[in-house]
Amino acid sequence: MNKTTFLAGAARQLRTALVLAAGLALGQQAAAQSFLRADGQRIVNASNQEVILNGMNLGNWAVQEGYMMKVGWPGATINGATKQTQGAVKKSLYNAGMSDAAVETFYQNYRANFITKPDIDYIASKGFNCIRLPLHYELFLTPSQRAVRNSVMRGTVSYDSYVSQLTGWYNANQLFVDPANMAALSMIDNTLAWAQANNMYVVLDMHAVPGSQGTDANIADQIVANDLWNRQINQDVLNRLWSFISTRYKNDSRVAMYDLINEPNNYPSNQKIHDVFQRLITTIRNQGDNHLILVEGNGWGNDYNYLEPFTFSNRSNLVYNSHRYSGTGYEMDNGVNSTGGGPNDLRFIGNLRNFRSTHNVPIWIGETGENSDTWMRDAAKNLNSVGIGWCHWTYKRFEDRSNPAFMHINPPYVVDGPAGLNQVLTNIRFANCVPNTTVAAVSPNQNGIINYPGGGNYNGTSTTPSGPAIGRIYQISSKNGGKTLEVSANSTANGGRVQQWAWAGAASQKWKLVDAGGGYVRIVNLNSNKSLDVAGPSTADGALTHQWDWLSQDSQYWQIIGNGDGTYRIINKYSGKALDVQNNSTADGAAVHQWTYGGGDNQRWWFSDQGAARAVLTTASAAVDARLELYPTTVASELRFEYTADQSHSVQVQVVDVLGKTVLQQPASPVHAGLNTFSFNVATLPTGMYVLRLGTPEGQLQRRLVISH
Repeated sequence: MNKTTFLAGAARQLRTALVLAAGLALGQQAAAQSFLRADGQRIVNASNQEVILNGMNLGNWAVQEGYMMKVGWPGATINGATKQTQGAVKKSLYNAGMSDAAVETFYQNYRANFITKPDIDYIASKGFNCIRLPLHYELFLTPSQRAVRNSVMRGTVSYDSYVSQLTGWYNANQLFVDPANMAALSMIDNTLAWAQANNMYVVLDMHAVPGSQGTDANIADQIVANDLWNRQINQDVLNRLWSFISTRYKNDSRVAMYDLINEPNNYPSNQKIHDVFQRLITTIRNQGDNHLILVEGNGWGNDYNYLEPFTFSNRSNLVYNSHRYSGTGYEMDNGVNSTGGGPNDLRFIGNLRNFRSTHNVPIWIGETGENSDTWMRDAAKNLNSVGIGWCHWTYKRFEDRSNPAFMHINPPYVVDGPAGLNQVLTNIRFANCVPNTTVAAVSPNQNGIINYPGGGNYNGTSTTPSGPAIGRIYQISSKNGGKTLEVSANSTANGGRVQQWAWAGAASQKWKLVDAGGGYVRIVNLNSNKSLDVAGPSTADGALTHQWDWLSQDSQYWQIIGNGDGTYRIINKYSGKALDVQNNSTADGAAVHQWTYGGGDNQRWWFSDQGAARAVLTTASAAVDARLELYPTTVASELRFEYTADQSHSVQVQVVDVLGKTVLQQPASPVHAGLNTFSFNVATLPTGMYVLRLGTPEGQLQRRLVISH
């Protein structure tokens, strides 16, 4: 996080006696639970059930940041500059007369005490299903290699000399080849075991990378700013490190995701950041490793220009990782439709949702917090309400009072010198840490936050959904007045109004349920074969419903939940709102819209079986659907889109208005294997809503389009 005005960041370090049983044992331990993968805009388990990762960062364990060690601490001088980094914390201990060996012993004990199983048990008890584990690359070095880097902090070895020795170790293949002497591995393996015992996933986050990923010194334990991007050797070392991690954990399903580079910041070339990410992704995929991979943009995980999914040669199982903080100069509200900056600036929830929909990729908030209880509670609940998981920053930090971390550690402080270090090692243990008011603000089980909205679980086992059977035709009628859900005037057009009317047995009053995966269904009108959809799409109370061609978007997916009285509530996935008869009306023609669920009879629906569906319309698979990229989705005069073909063939392009009339059609166009770009002038078309249709050999792909002059 940018700490210019608000404190936050990264500090992680893991613990305990080294667990040597890695390799095959890791795969055996992890065999019970489900690997996670991307399915369009969702993260799903093996049964295609959605998993929302609501997690806790273990900051201050592997990487210590000055503000978390003591508020107002001025830092120490390293390599000619005053910093508040972990290296500066060590320098303060060296300056107080401690030897290299004594400082190293303290840090071994600190890692052993700071996070233990009771910490993970406590986090799980509050309803979290995920741990983000921030790591320091130096903890993958051997003690003798790490000692050279520490000597730079002490001032007895120059930074250039350290880089020269790092280069020598790299060229001699002496990096990441001695697992028994890598302190990070015991931290990872213990965390995985403790998390697994609590049905929790773990995200491996490379928080402090070789060379520093920006100008923010704290998060990277920085010696020289931006040296990851400026020195090839640092990129080479990071690439080899991820190759090692991937080889070790590629079959471990307890690992949810890899966070390759935490918070790139203040580097002028997003293209360079992209190229390093591309190299790391390729290395991991070449190992046969299909774990989810987090992409973090420039500007502390917020600027994604030139980092969009279509810029990567292998975009499968990518998740976009924004870090959301709000402070002086970059204030943000938590409205689910709030936007700000450009479309690739992913701080605001509205921007996050638009990016997710435009690029058909999952979004995750790897860090959020460092604010008032009210702001943090609103952020957690609102993000979850639109299917975006998040991870609180951070679990615990030093201070003599309540703060935005989950818990605080009472003084003495490490930076105050050797006399208090034994007490520090006692105070950092779980039993001696003090819960903050933050616990009530962000704990999922205290705020109605849902980790598995489709009824899934950590093990990925299927659950039989209760409710009306899939593949059947139903009359759907309101408990409030007994009137039937229908499409007005027997319309077959996009945008046909949905209302209630007395039952007449017409096809426009019959609906078939089609499985949409993850506990959701499409509700498809028998007369038109179009999907029940929220106009807009909108998340607002009162947004009207209509019918529309099948689109791969959440506004057309519905969850049907029993009320215990024989009726069901019908909840839209996009908005979380319930299908509702406007104004509790019992009249023919009353509009049907969405509204926050309150349990009224106008939100309760009977399902009367009318027989088996004769045919179920199918859509292209998620992988095929992802080949079409439309951006922006609102245009004035030029329509641009991209299509990625797996081989040479022809496609048919159409633009259709809300009445189903084709207003633009191109002759069959040849495409080549790879990325194809299309551009059409639509300046003469009236302002309004349209559908872009792309006919391919694998099915018709569609995107909603707005033309606004």
